[in-house]
Amino acid sequence: MKFPAYALGLAGLIPFIALGLAVWIAPETSLTAVVVIQAQYAAAILAFLGALYWGAAFVLPEGQVQRPWLLLSWGVVLPLWAWRMTWASNWVYGMTGLFIGLAVAYGVDVMLRKQLPWPAWFLQLRLWLTLGALLGLGLTLVRLYTLKPAG
Repeated sequence: MKFPAYALGLAGLIPFIALGLAVWIAPETSLTAVVVIQAQYAAAILAFLGALYWGAAFVLPEGQVQRPWLLLSWGVVLPLWAWRMTWASNWVYGMTGLFIGLAVAYGVDVMLRKQLPWPAWFLQLRLWLTLGALLGLGLTLVRLYTLKPAG
């Protein structure tokens, strides 16, 4: 289980990094498209992370789930946050929100680790995946901040 999770997880970083680099070489006329694609991908990943909490709550035997409302609610908050950030008033705001969402999701994973049935190696994988995703989004954010405002 560990090897496939690492292999697929690390492969999942390719869009984050590739799009984070693409914003630096894409013509400005294509920049919005690249940012939209990366935002949609980040939102999908946040929704996936939310689903992990539902899965964790359901695999534990009945009565062993500590704070089921917390686990299930957090699993709903992540996709709602992601969805909201994809229709933000501007892309700097939306991408910043997605960046924060991914960072906070990892922090919550660490805080709730003792309540969840995840394998011991999972948090290390989550750390690497979170850092890679934040790197890709960070590259995009730096590019967005360096653009000259229109007008």
